[in-house]
Amino acid sequence: MLAENELNVLAIFQERLLMRKEDLKMVFNQKEISDGMAITNRLSERGFLKFIDAVGAPCYTITQEGLRVLKD
Repeated sequence: MLAENELNVLAIFQERLLMRKEDLKMVFNQKEISDGMAITNRLSERGFLKFIDAVGAPCYTITQEGLRVLKD
């Protein structure tokens, strides 16, 4: 079971699917999620998010497993 803040971070990815690391930090600041990058790293370790290098920029994307968690 995921905590509320973890579900909130996954919901951000559900809306955008792929986000550059810099953009993600801006969204966390706007939504006042102070530990957003730590949550993102935890979700990545658990297989709900994936860190990729898209067009030369570090990005995160939501996985199918992450989408399933939000659906349930």
